[in-house]
Amino acid sequence: MSELEKLRVVTKYEFLKQVRRRRFYGFLAMTLLAVGLTAALYQSLDLPKRMRTELKKRMGENIPEAMKDDLLNQAGIKDSPEFFALWVSSMGALALIGAVFFGGDSIASEFEHRTGYLLFPNPVKRSTLVIGKYLACFLAAVAVLAIGYAFSAINLLVFYQTIPIGLPKSLGVAIALTCFMVSFAFVFSALMKGGMGATVAALLSYMAIFPIISMALSATGHDPWFMPDRAGDAIGATYDISYESLSEVFGGEGGSMRGVARASQDPLRASLVLVGYALVLLLLSVQLTLRREMV
Repeated sequence: MSELEKLRVVTKYEFLKQVRRRRFYGFLAMTLLAVGLTAALYQSLDLPKRMRTELKKRMGENIPEAMKDDLLNQAGIKDSPEFFALWVSSMGALALIGAVFFGGDSIASEFEHRTGYLLFPNPVKRSTLVIGKYLACFLAAVAVLAIGYAFSAINLLVFYQTIPIGLPKSLGVAIALTCFMVSFAFVFSALMKGGMGATVAALLSYMAIFPIISMALSATGHDPWFMPDRAGDAIGATYDISYESLSEVFGGEGGSMRGVARASQDPLRASLVLVGYALVLLLLSVQLTLRREMV
């Protein structure tokens, strides 16, 4: 049997293992619940109208009402399929959680529970096992994301009878973010003794350390387009709603938010950044696993 066939077998059975776990269905239920609640709140609270009213107050009384409306329309703050989709389909946090749920303990568990003594002696290279596990975790996370986006599309058809072109683009960025985050979680899983520790470390690093670095770069006038967290923000940048225009309305021509806004506005560049990081981190996790001993 060739290594490619072995990779296919490893991926198949690892994927089946993932979809049989309770966490898969828990994550799926959480995704559908998040989309459903967001759609319900958006419609019941008339969110665009409330936001426009509040934002107009912040602009001050010296700006004519017509100019306020123009500025808000330019920024995309109005009731539209794109603005609705921005709220119900921006699943960056869900992509992160799903990726680390599936990938955090994938390698660490083999060492933590000593199942590696049964798995590693098999005539399959460790690199094949790691890549097969990666593909299985990635596919499981993407499956849930795709269902979430399909549910968002149904909501759009119900309320607006159309699906914005930005929706599949947003899914593409979400898949790229998942690709990165699974690789990121695999690095911690290959390094740490326990799966829970690897999961927490991956989440905290992405949600705490990366934003601190990005904000520091923005505050000093640098454009943090190469930071994974800013690239992940591009999930919501596919609907032609300008974060930068909005930041200019409230923050003036300068300010640190301009760099943050610009860093999130190019979905293609963001996807390439995330996939590039993912490939490097996957290779790193393979090397770490090859060097790790069962102790």
